[in-house]
Amino acid sequence: MIENREEAIKSAIKESKEESIILISGKGHEDYQEIKGVQSHFSDKEVAENYLRI
Repeated sequence: MIENREEAIKSAIKESKEESIILISGKGHEDYQEIKGVQSHFSDKEVAENYLRI
């Protein structure tokens, strides 16, 4: 289990095979992440697109 959402997405992409399907669930349309009451910009889509380009 990886608690950091960005690290979890990065790990899933980096460890997957080319023909794999990765399901990122739980946040949907939200473009923020709230940790200990503090909201910060965070987009699953942006993070995934970034690591898919690398």
